[in-house]
This record gives sequence, structure tokens and C-alpha cells, in this order.
Amino acid sequence: MKLADLAHKKVAIWGYGVEGRATVAYLRQHLPERPLTVLCPEQHADQDGVTFNHQAVNAALLDDFDVVIKSPGISPYQAAVQDSQTNIISASALWFSNELNRTDKAPTVIAITGTKGKSTACYLLHEALQACGLDSLIAGNFGTPLIACDANCDAIVVETSSYQAQDGAIKADIAVMLNLYSEHLDWHGSDKQYQQDKWRLLQTAHETIVNAEDENSQQQLQENPLSSVIWFNHLSGFYVLNDVLMHQDKALLSTAGWQLSGVHNLHNLAAVMTVLKVMGLDVKPALNAIKKCPPLPHRLQSLGTFDGVRVINDSIASTPHASWAALQTCPAERTVLLLGGYERGVDWLWFAKKIMANPPKKIICSGANGQRISQILLQHDGIIDCEYMPTLAQAVTKACSVVQAGDYLLLSPGAPSFDAFDNYQHRGQQFSQWVQQFLK
Repeated sequence: MKLADLAHKKVAIWGYGVEGRATVAYLRQHLPERPLTVLCPEQHADQDGVTFNHQAVNAALLDDFDVVIKSPGISPYQAAVQDSQTNIISASALWFSNELNRTDKAPTVIAITGTKGKSTACYLLHEALQACGLDSLIAGNFGTPLIACDANCDAIVVETSSYQAQDGAIKADIAVMLNLYSEHLDWHGSDKQYQQDKWRLLQTAHETIVNAEDENSQQQLQENPLSSVIWFNHLSGFYVLNDVLMHQDKALLSTAGWQLSGVHNLHNLAAVMTVLKVMGLDVKPALNAIKKCPPLPHRLQSLGTFDGVRVINDSIASTPHASWAALQTCPAERTVLLLGGYERGVDWLWFAKKIMANPPKKIICSGANGQRISQILLQHDGIIDCEYMPTLAQAVTKACSVVQAGDYLLLSPGAPSFDAFDNYQHRGQQFSQWVQQFLK
């Protein structure tokens, strides 16, 4: 929707988080005379030209506006949206309709999605593009909200969640699907809908890059074919063999050759290198830069060694698959693993089966889904040593009482943080503080 189309319409912004605030700022900049209404439950004082409505949102309230710009965290499958007749759009749709034509040179938009690995892949791609001499920005779920981005650059890397992909508004030059697992069932309503909404990002892109080893992506490709696909994790391009990143028959980088932990990050890097090839860029300066990249906070972040115990903060992990990948970076028999958080109804039986052959020293579950996870893990004939504590603080206390010198204490919850924390960053920060109270 063009800004000119909003000039004489009654407009509401639904949600006042990071993107909602950026959307208000964007509209105040471009339509300073247009009154705006923000729909949000939190109490905020009215601002110049901005009125806050704290009512519970239903279809009748939405229909009082000509256009509603919805924040990503608000599901379009809820009754208020389904029953409304008003025009509900995303901030991404607004940006793509208005910003790419403002400058003489349109940036290359690379959108990266996947159940896990998005933030790291976007971070690595951004560093790689800059090493290749391009002016690059990171936007979307990680970095600056897209609606706040200046398109006067060479490339924009957009971390795209399933929430942001759902409406098909992101029209990427290159879209990347890292992997597809079960996640966000509370928002999408079903695993099938989640995967379809993720896949929509690729259906609206010019070039698509897909993980050849991901079974769910292969299934989506059969059900929703794309005009063309470029593969990573395939022998014809970039792939991982014996913990080494390969390009065709040439070894490029091993897990020991950079600062990021885990073979899964080499798979992320294979996707990044594939993007560079599609863009016609030299991967050599990119690899040299990437070797120096430290891990992002809360993503397999080493917090140091306390009383001989190595402490690792992987608070970003919000799926069982992410926790499994994190566990592969530690010796299981010396690892105390902290699981649990916000309940989304995700299946943990897969995780239980994966760890049976080599279970961690101990698992301590906590949070809203912690008891359910522990019940699943304890069903396996006592092979898995698992205990439930109501809160993460209690879980950390317990963990610190059982770890010994030479052990690893790994927070990789496999669940979101919203049952007890503001976000995964807050959870990771609290974990660090609690650990340092008990271990020196």
C-alpha cells in the first residue's frame, strides 16, 4: 500500500513493540498530519498525533479503521482478524511498497528464514558482504526493523520469522530456507500451517536457496513447487563433510578453524556461501572475515569457566532441534543441560529418542513446559537422568550443586522465554547472574 493511499484514511497500528514503535515513527515522518491510533494493552500516554487505545481488540474495533498495520507477533488466525472486514497489512508490506523506489539504486534484498540458525546466518552474511566491499544492513527479526531501514545501500539482509513470512509481503531478490522443524504452533495453529507460512517467503522471491538435506523442505517443494531452486548441503555446491565446509571437492573451513561452535554453524555458513555465489561475489575475503567473527550473545556463548565448570549460554534456543544441536558441541557425559520455558505444544519425543544413545550427565527442566518435558524424558527406562524444578532460578541452583570440575553447564532451553522473562536476552542475562552467585 502506498503512503499516498493512507493520507486520507483512518489508520491504526496494532502492537507497540519494537516494530510497532518503528511503524509509528515511520508514519509520523512521512504523514505528519495524519492522526494515528495504537492498539495495545500496555498503558501509554497519548503523544502528538498518536492516540493509544487499550481496549481488548476484536473485529468490531478493527473495523472502526480503514487500515490496520499489524505487528508480527499478532496471529492473523485469531478470531478478531478472521472476522474483521478491514484492510490489515504488515509493516513489511508498507516498506516494500514505498521504499525500494526512493533511491536510484535498489539494494539486493536477501531474506533468510528457518526454524533455527536465522540470526547467525544473517550475522555471517552481513559480515561477508561487508568484507566483499558492499554496504550492507541487517533488518527484520534481528537488527533494525525493516520499516526503519534506509534502502540507500547495496544489500539488506532480512532475518525473516514465520510471522513475517506469512503474508507474502517480503519480496526478496534471494530467499534462503535453512531448515524446517515444528515451532510456533500457538501462532500458526498447526505444524502444516507453520511450514506453509514459512515457505511463502520462497514463493515470492526471485532466487531461492534451499537445504538439500532438510526433509521438510523437500516435502514442501513437492507440495508447493518453486520455479527454480539452488541447493546448499549438496555435492554440487557448498556442503559439510566430516565437520569441514566443502565447495565441490575443495575443503574451505573446519569447525576448529573459526570461533563458532558446532557443525550446525558450518551448515549455516554453507547457505551464506551459496548466497555469495548467487550474487557473483568472491568467497575468499568473506571466509577470511568470517573466521574472525565471535559468536553472538546468547547463541552458544561461552560465559567462562567457574570452579572448573565451563558455562555456556544458549538462551536463543527455542526448539528441541536447537537444543540437540547445542548438545552436540559438548561432551554429553560431562554436560548438565537446562531445558524448558514457554509452552507451545512442541513434540519432545524426537529429542528424547536422539539423546538415548548418549544422554547428558543430567537434565534439569523448568518453566511452563518443564514438567511435560521431564515426563517425556523419564519414560525411557531410567536411561535419562532428568529432574523438574518449577523455575529457571531453582534449576540453576540445582545444577550448580551437581556440576563438578571438568563438567559443562549448558543453558539451551528448547523453548521460548515468555513464561517468565521479557525475551531470550533477559533469560540469558539472568542465567549468567545466577551462575556467578554459585560458581566462582
